[in-house]
Amino acid sequence: MEAEGGESPHEAFAIKLNRLFKSVRSETGEAYTPRAVSEALTQRGRKISPSYLYQLLKGESEPGYAVVEALAEFFDVPLDYFANSARGRELNTQYEVLAKLGDNNVRELAFRAQNLTPEGLRNVLRYMEFEEHRTKDDEHTSE
Repeated sequence: MEAEGGESPHEAFAIKLNRLFKSVRSETGEAYTPRAVSEALTQRGRKISPSYLYQLLKGESEPGYAVVEALAEFFDVPLDYFANSARGRELNTQYEVLAKLGDNNVRELAFRAQNLTPEGLRNVLRYMEFEEHRTKDDEHTSE
């Protein structure tokens, strides 16, 4: 059985779980590690080893419902996040954007944008649109 993007269900789950590790931050702002997630889940009465989490992240194992439920609860996402449904795809798109916001360059851009005037911010957005079109044009000419 294949997931929507052509990957196996193990790989599809791994992609979604990796996205959560990249987009959801701890209270200190740090990215979670499999060890930290394992320890937190164990404290909540849900024993999942770090090595099993690594297997899930690599797409080497398929989790049972209880594991999916525990991970959804830990990362504070609806169970639908892991589903291959319209709602699941919508949630994944949202978390993909959050993962990109975790990128240092994007965070710096957002941080610095708060000091711009409305006109300055419009200029930055126009420049970003220009770069986006230029990049797409470069990709088409190189094909």
